[in-house]
Amino acid sequence: MRALEWLRPSRWPSAPNHRRVLRDLADASLIAVSLAAAYVVRFESFAVDRWLSGWSTMVVPMVALRLGTARLLGVHLASWRLFGVREAERLALSVGAASLIMLMARLMWPALGVPLGVLGLEGLFTMGASWGVRTLVRALDEAESRAQIHAAAATRKRALLVGADRDGQLAAEALRASPAAALEVVGFLDDAPARTGQRIAGVPVLGRIDEAAAVARRTGAELLVLTMPSATRAQRREVVERCRDTGLALRTVPAYWELVDGAVEVAAVRSIRIEDLLGREVVGKNPAALAAALAAYRGRRILVTGAGGSIGSELCRQLAKLEPAALVLLEYSENNLFDIEAELRPQLGGRAVPALVDIRDAEAVGRIFAKHQPEVVFHAAAYKHVPMMELHPCDAVANNVGGTRTIVEAAQHHGVGRFVMVSTDKAVNPTNVMGATKRAGEMIVQSRARTGATKMCCVRFGNVLGSRGSVLHTFQKQIERGGPVTVTHPDITRYFMTIPEAVRLVLQAGAAGGQGEVFLLDMGEPVRIADMAAHMIRLAGRREDEVAIEFCGLRPGEKLHEELAHNGEDVVPSGMDGINVVAPELLDAPTILPWVARLERAARQRDVGAVRQLLALGTGYRREAAPQVELDGEGIPEIAKAS
Repeated sequence: MRALEWLRPSRWPSAPNHRRVLRDLADASLIAVSLAAAYVVRFESFAVDRWLSGWSTMVVPMVALRLGTARLLGVHLASWRLFGVREAERLALSVGAASLIMLMARLMWPALGVPLGVLGLEGLFTMGASWGVRTLVRALDEAESRAQIHAAAATRKRALLVGADRDGQLAAEALRASPAAALEVVGFLDDAPARTGQRIAGVPVLGRIDEAAAVARRTGAELLVLTMPSATRAQRREVVERCRDTGLALRTVPAYWELVDGAVEVAAVRSIRIEDLLGREVVGKNPAALAAALAAYRGRRILVTGAGGSIGSELCRQLAKLEPAALVLLEYSENNLFDIEAELRPQLGGRAVPALVDIRDAEAVGRIFAKHQPEVVFHAAAYKHVPMMELHPCDAVANNVGGTRTIVEAAQHHGVGRFVMVSTDKAVNPTNVMGATKRAGEMIVQSRARTGATKMCCVRFGNVLGSRGSVLHTFQKQIERGGPVTVTHPDITRYFMTIPEAVRLVLQAGAAGGQGEVFLLDMGEPVRIADMAAHMIRLAGRREDEVAIEFCGLRPGEKLHEELAHNGEDVVPSGMDGINVVAPELLDAPTILPWVARLERAARQRDVGAVRQLLALGTGYRREAAPQVELDGEGIPEIAKAS
């Protein structure tokens, strides 16, 4: 066995080119030995003098032909330690093609003198030897992995896999080969009766999903792993509901969209997140729309405002994959800017340009635009928290209205080709200051879209799962403390979507728009927040009688149900999967901009009453009947005093 040590991939040189040379040398040796073996069998003699002359004549052309055919078919690129069915098929095709070429040459030129039997035997021996060595290398690599896993067995958790189909097989193989997964797969659970008792990837199918608790007691399993990357959210919810009373921890392999994006591997088992269960199914993978987005952004100088925020940072991550000429990260928070620049620098190098700038500072914004000359601008910077903006309406106007105007004017002045504003469903029939200021921002973009060469549009969507300060984070902290989980109203609903998915759709819509359109992302069906809280309690391994849900009443400016379009807006399909569009509203800059100027002036003067009146006049803003926070004459919240 010591002689086999050098076949272990871990003993090979690490450089890919060195490994490839070693594999070519090994294949050449196998071909030469196989040819010699063919002569021995054909002449039924080990007497070298009977066949050495023929062998020495044929060995060089045979090796050259087989290695050349292998290169043409890409056989030399395949990893031996991952040798499987597809690699075996390509290897057989390569060997067969080379044998056919050699046979035709022998028939056309009998003077070659090589017996036909030798050619046939050499092909069989070469195929067998090549297949055998590759299989041996894979077996040794798997044995090495198993040895590492066995050494760490004390720290590995015993797991049952839910789903014994092809996805389950791949997951079992990946988990078994990955010491980092720290899991010992003890069995499968599957509802197909025919699979019970079978072995998938060497792992037994032990029963149905409903039998999880009993199977876990028999096997000592500590957790369940859902191996269903292609499952819909509804299917995942069903399985989670069926398993919630087992007392076992629940994990999942990544979803297919995560695997396709290249962010994780199959063996990267993680906890089940609320976004795995709620919201509508992932969209935004339309090839034509993605191709258009790629063409619109690749090789461009791109600027993102709010680059360190939840949406802005994901925009930067996805834009970085599109190979921009430069990516200007415009952000006011130094910590957020540091984090996103540090994350992107290994990928983009000097093309990631940090810019610590306040979007309300027109002079600083102008300097950045003049220096970097962006061709595409994504405006994601905004104050977004509804209760906070109810306390600070003047600051909301200064940032969300004044800042948007500043960025739009800079984009037009410096000849930006495309401008995309990230908006919110709270801009529709606004009942809070934040939503009203975002609607004002939309109106600025729509009015300016008619006055210059810059293509402008807005993209409007609802809540995103996992953004900073979101309800998910609040619920998680409350559950960790043992509750109660506070929900404002039993019937309150919201639209939800994952951040990566929302950003994918923003990129697609931004590449298509340009006439002041407002694109609406298809958010699916609204989700009851109380249901979300209940799901999160169960996912945390707690029962609802352990962690109470309390209803505390709507907050200032909060709606019971959000909307995605105004009553008078004409919403039509955009032709892109998951995206609708509102026809551009005919807003004249000479009409809108004086109102914007009055609104900004009132905000600078801290005139809260005038700010609210002007927002109502221009956006249709109306305050909800929920209790409101009183502000003093300076536009600063009054602190309630205990009676």
